[in-house]
Amino acid sequence: MADYKAIKGHTIQTVAGDPSNLAAGLIWYDSAAKKVQGAKLADGSWATGGALNTARRALRGCGIQTAGLAMAGATVAITEEYDGSSWTESGDLGTARYAGASAGTQTAGLYAGGFDDPGTCITASEEYNGTSWTEGDNLGAGRYFVAGLGTQTAAFATGGGPQSPRNAAAVVESYDGTSWTETTDFNTSKKRHGAAGTTTAALVFGGDAPGATATTETYNGSSWTEVGDLNTAKHGMAGFGTNTSALAVSGGPSPSAPFTQNVEQWDGTSWTETSNVTTGRRQSAGAGTTSLGLIAGGDAAPATTACEEWTGPASAAVTFTSS
Repeated sequence: MADYKAIKGHTIQTVAGDPSNLAAGLIWYDSAAKKVQGAKLADGSWATGGALNTARRALRGCGIQTAGLAMAGATVAITEEYDGSSWTESGDLGTARYAGASAGTQTAGLYAGGFDDPGTCITASEEYNGTSWTEGDNLGAGRYFVAGLGTQTAAFATGGGPQSPRNAAAVVESYDGTSWTETTDFNTSKKRHGAAGTTTAALVFGGDAPGATATTETYNGSSWTEVGDLNTAKHGMAGFGTNTSALAVSGGPSPSAPFTQNVEQWDGTSWTETSNVTTGRRQSAGAGTTSLGLIAGGDAAPATTACEEWTGPASAAVTFTSS
């Protein structure tokens, strides 16, 4: 049988304790413990963040953990900014609404579609400059429970559905900073789903198709391809990250079922369950990456102000044992 040197081309290092450059897959001999050890990824974790000023459900988010944006919700025009510890109210949207599509950053945000105060699906989109919102081009079709991804000048508004009939849609519209244009549809219609990535490398997952679905699709700039399913079919989850590294956070199996605390992480090939959130909820705001992210607000029966911060998995030392 080949030994480690024959396979890797070098012997393992000897270190008293752990190496300073701890990385998943590294193997070494710990001369202090007199054991062969290695490094693997530990689970990520959730911690309590600063609470929103206003509790609301079906709000949307964008940005990063230390510069996040939470906007709209049932049924308000409120916008709040997060600095990594607390939320501060900023300029309101021009139209109060909920369950629209969001994209961008704290200083260059985008919100499109949704359900307005009279109870109508709307097409209006608005752009945020870090202080105030300005009306942008309208979506081609009014829909709600739609998910957004990308930047203010290169965004997708994906899926969702019209007010009547309340069917899920496969439609995807692309925004270039000036106008919305319909682009390649999903393979599976869905609403109340999660989304992550960019307009050339997108990911959509879960949702109501109708009924909770586990389906996941990726986009390569020209077509959508169905890939590995979520382990748990659910809708109303928050989603953030990229099309090769994303989180599907909380949500639930049906509108009447209890909210799940379940969180799954996508690695570009498959979903793996990871650390649960403390407060199960659906239709919350999500922002950030799988290294540093957050969720805020949402429907936890009733609407909540709770915010939780995600710190992604880091390398941890483990001891090898014989079997």
